[in-house]
Amino acid sequence: MSKTCYHCGSPSQSWVRHDDKDFCCEGCVMVYDILKDNDMGAYYDIEKAPGIRKKAASAEYYDYLDQDDIKRTVLDFYDGSIGRVKLYIPSIHCSSCIWLIENLHRLHKGVVQSSVNFNRREASITFDEEQLKLSELMALLSSINYKPHIKTEEQKKSVKRSRQLVIKLGVAGFIFGNVMLLSFPDYLSDDIVLNADIIAWFKWISVLLSIPAMFFSGNEYFITAWKNIRRGIVSIDMPIALGIIAIFLRSLFEIITDAGSGYLDSLTGLVFFLLIGKWYQAKTYEALSFDNDFSSYFPLGITRINDNQEEIVPIHQLETGDKIQVRNGEIIPADAKLLSLSASIDYSFITGESVPVAKKKEELIYAGGRVIGNALLLEVEKKVETGYLAELWKERSENEEKESMISQTLNTVSKYFTIAIILISAATGFYWAWQDASKAVMAFTSVLIIACPCALALSVPFAFGHASRILGRNHLYLKLSSIIERLTKVDAIVFDKTGTLTDPDNFEVNFEGEELDDYSLSMIKSIAHQSRHPLSRALYRYLADYNDFEVIDFEEQEGAGVTGIVMNHSVKLGSAEYVDASSKEASEAARVYVKIDNRQLGHFTIKNFYRSNWKTLLQKVQAYSEVHVLSGDNDVEREVLQDVIKKNDNIRFYQSPIDKQHYVEKLKASGKRVLMVGDGLNDVGALKAADVGIAVADEVYQFSPSSDVIIRANDLVYLPRFIRFSKSALKIVYAAIIISFIYNVVGLSFAVSGNLSPLFAAVLMPLSSVSVVVFTSISVMMSAKKRNL
Repeated sequence: MSKTCYHCGSPSQSWVRHDDKDFCCEGCVMVYDILKDNDMGAYYDIEKAPGIRKKAASAEYYDYLDQDDIKRTVLDFYDGSIGRVKLYIPSIHCSSCIWLIENLHRLHKGVVQSSVNFNRREASITFDEEQLKLSELMALLSSINYKPHIKTEEQKKSVKRSRQLVIKLGVAGFIFGNVMLLSFPDYLSDDIVLNADIIAWFKWISVLLSIPAMFFSGNEYFITAWKNIRRGIVSIDMPIALGIIAIFLRSLFEIITDAGSGYLDSLTGLVFFLLIGKWYQAKTYEALSFDNDFSSYFPLGITRINDNQEEIVPIHQLETGDKIQVRNGEIIPADAKLLSLSASIDYSFITGESVPVAKKKEELIYAGGRVIGNALLLEVEKKVETGYLAELWKERSENEEKESMISQTLNTVSKYFTIAIILISAATGFYWAWQDASKAVMAFTSVLIIACPCALALSVPFAFGHASRILGRNHLYLKLSSIIERLTKVDAIVFDKTGTLTDPDNFEVNFEGEELDDYSLSMIKSIAHQSRHPLSRALYRYLADYNDFEVIDFEEQEGAGVTGIVMNHSVKLGSAEYVDASSKEASEAARVYVKIDNRQLGHFTIKNFYRSNWKTLLQKVQAYSEVHVLSGDNDVEREVLQDVIKKNDNIRFYQSPIDKQHYVEKLKASGKRVLMVGDGLNDVGALKAADVGIAVADEVYQFSPSSDVIIRANDLVYLPRFIRFSKSALKIVYAAIIISFIYNVVGLSFAVSGNLSPLFAAVLMPLSSVSVVVFTSISVMMSAKKRNL
């Protein structure tokens, strides 16, 4: 008697009995014990028998990966202890697999973090090599039967997409053509007369040709259906497999009993057109892989040093050997050698661990690290891969795994769709078996083939994905396409004033206090140069003609000020409270107080001017949303803002970064869907707390990993246009869903009535996907054109 394995579901005549459960081999018992010992039994609650049966490899098998030269070609990041690797794991096949791999830290404490990209069958794993070597990590994955495929840099470049589907399509087309040719005597039975033996031979040759069409070209339908049945899942491949078998058995019966010629031309044509649909769908999903397009315009730039002159350039223009300067809080865009004496790097963007790492001159610093303290001079070691930073941006978000509500609803519908179709097809078959037996098999099969949730599944990702690319070309960059749906539901928009509504490049600077000599002004400039804050940048530009000295022990307190040692002098710049200034009276401009060697010297007044069309922006968004403005400055500009903002209570001054975050959280608690717009400097917490966080990028291409969206500062005025376009994209999704439902209802009505052949159903099935793709593409493009996007 055959039983199925509790772990992998494989049938076996001989089995191992363990813990009152049946297993096909000791390997599955071992994996089960590993999971049980680590309190990970939930693995078996997500899917029934989700495991994979495979021989595990030992750690010694992977020893070569611990060699430094090989290790560095395999790892995306390595700082001597923490490593990050991306692995292709083809055996990932269900939600249990995802759960298990993303909980590897429970199997070994050396695993810091792991995430899975299911569509690519890829796992990104961060690990502590002091506790878990790379070879041991590979062995750990292999021990739970997820053997990884390892690719070095050279191998990654040489990987080519499999052509197996194209070969299967070619074989199916060849067989379909020949079976059609052999069926001509039936098509022309009234016009030609052939020997009965020849016609019989034609029929049996067609049977022989149909076998490879079914079990080579169409084998994936049977394999996938069988695997899912073993796990208690009814997939869309099951009705297709049933339809193919039904036509073949009916045809075989007619040929054996000499009751007719069967429907082998329909069968082979069905497989051929189904594969055309599968090929088209594969191409469509390739088009939905937006990472390459996304990375090509990822909005990150850096300060490059060229002939002792600073210039801001997009990071894709960086080449090996270029010298770059990265300031406190900025992301290092490329693997680079440290030219400064020392550095403190926060790698939490990559590893999730926020402990700073000390680096010395000439050491390698990996892309994705954030500078803490002094600005650094670096030399690019490896040409920038923009997609790497874009991918990190996607991974480092609490909300990144949240699907849109539409997608969740459609996934639930699709789950029960196939079951409903099988029941309808069975009822159709029984009805026609009673009414007209000659139509029973064909009607039964047509129902199975014509109904397909593929068009339904394509509507959301294709419409939102296409809209994301259009927004990207207009300098609004989305972390995930599902953010479009969140944008459409926003009913409260919070703007940070400084650096967002005001233009950091348009300012007026004056100094009040003791007369400063050139040496003091050079020290002030040197400290200001270390910071990304708009006031520091304004001060640095104002003092552009003075010298720039080296700074040590630099520190920056968000929203307060900066301090450091310059030429053995302690220099402090910031708010009156930060520098303990005696004079704190209100001013019509922002003030930066100066203290050198504990001596207060006075203050700079920096008057920022608002961006052009800022009033138009606020007036337009107020038409459909509440508008709030937060500022860390004093309230001298209250009257200016009150002329534009309808509710005076929505304007707040003297707001620290934590105050801004609490303000957003309070709005959300009141039931508001909040959009936060800031510069990503003193409002990181607020950006993260909001339903949608938009970071405004000026010429420095400021990159804020905490944001969901990045917008180019010059295009901020078009924010209302972008939101309206997002709402139209959502309407297009609803329209595409309606089209898909209409297709299925009309198609089913014809199939149930016995007026649709399986062959024609196979032609219509991919056409449904084509119609949705064409409709969404044209509609999204027309909507974009209407709004000049």
